[in-house]
Amino acid sequence: MRIRNFVALLIILFTIGAAQAQQKKYMVHTVAFYNFENLFDTINNPNNDEEWLPNGAQNWTSKNTTKKLENLARVLSEIGTTENTNSPTFIGGSEIENRGVLEDLIKEPKLAAHDYGIVHYESPDKRGIDVALLYQKKHFKPTSSINIPLLIYRKDSSSKEKDKETEEDKADKDKIEAAAGSGIH
Repeated sequence: MRIRNFVALLIILFTIGAAQAQQKKYMVHTVAFYNFENLFDTINNPNNDEEWLPNGAQNWTSKNTTKKLENLARVLSEIGTTENTNSPTFIGGSEIENRGVLEDLIKEPKLAAHDYGIVHYESPDKRGIDVALLYQKKHFKPTSSINIPLLIYRKDSSSKEKDKETEEDKADKDKIEAAAGSGIH
């Protein structure tokens, strides 16, 4: 009788141990996309940023930039924290003037501890705004990246308009190819 109880106990313990060993362990990561809504600095660059300068239509000052960076860092660091205590592993962003403002953003105290890296390309956008990817270096390491152009053609019956558009597209394509040739940024 004792041997039977002992064998039954061993079977139960092995069954529980095997069931626990088969449980998959995983970690939840947050992936986010955020429109940074005209994240501009106050430096007059060759792009079309005159509206976002201290003497421009938006009266954009260093104080505005600092406040916007603080607010963005707070919001971005809190995305997904109800499901995960970590800030987003990946953040896709749009309406960004340049890499410099992204470097300033990831230095903000709310984001700095997460050690974000940047994938960014200068775009041929006439407004001077770009898109980018921020990623936590401890979870991801890009091995390559490429800038893929999106060329949009308008249906227009005017051949003069089509010729003009083609020239603009050629100029944009040249800019894109030049940026793509430089690899990861």
